[in-house]
Order: sequence, then structure tokens, then C-alpha cells
Amino acid sequence: MKLREIIRLPKQMLWALVMEGVETTRMINVFARHGSGKLRLTPAHRHPTPEELRTAVEQLKDIPRFLPFFVVVVVPLPGVTESYALVAMTLEKWLGHKIRLLPSQFRHIFHPDKKEPEKPGTK
Repeated sequence: MKLREIIRLPKQMLWALVMEGVETTRMINVFARHGSGKLRLTPAHRHPTPEELRTAVEQLKDIPRFLPFFVVVVVPLPGVTESYALVAMTLEKWLGHKIRLLPSQFRHIFHPDKKEPEKPGTK
């Protein structure tokens, strides 16, 4: 059973990289629509909803977590990516929700049973 999970891990990490890119593109689109709405360049029905803005802000918070992970993945030294992921997972486990080092998509891979903590003021 563990061997199957280990074999699937690179595919899941590649998929997480793709999904981070998709989420970042959506974030940029939402902020662009919000900015053009503030400048009154677009009609009111094109303005982003509060839920879209909240999701975009959460993704914006994900970018500083993603950049070190991306640099570590791009470095062509074997074992660097796994070491970084192991250190990040260990720190998150020890410190609980006080620190979040992994981007959201990678957190879903490494901690599939954990849900994101609810923010005050959300459903």
C-alpha cells in the first residue's frame, strides 16, 4: 500500500504545481476585475463577489509559501525537494496551525485528512 502512494507522489506534486498556477491565474483575474470595477471601467455585473475576493486574498497569501517551494523544486540537486517538504511537514505538524509553510495544494497532498482551519467571519 505504501509503495503505491510513493509511486503516485511525483504525479500528485506535478498536479499540485499545475493547480497552484491555475489558482494564481484566477487570483490575478479577480484582482484585475476588482481594480477595473473600482475605476468604473467594467459594468457592475462583472465585479467579483466577496467570496471570489476572499479566495483571491487566500491565494495571495499562498504565493510567499509557494516561491521557496518552487525554487527548491527547480534546483537540480537530488533530495532537495524531498528534504524541504519533509522539514515543512515536520514544522507544520509540531507547531500546528501557528505556521503554514506548504502551499495549499501541497498541503492537501501531504495532509489529506486535515481540513483548513475556519477563519472568523466565514461560514
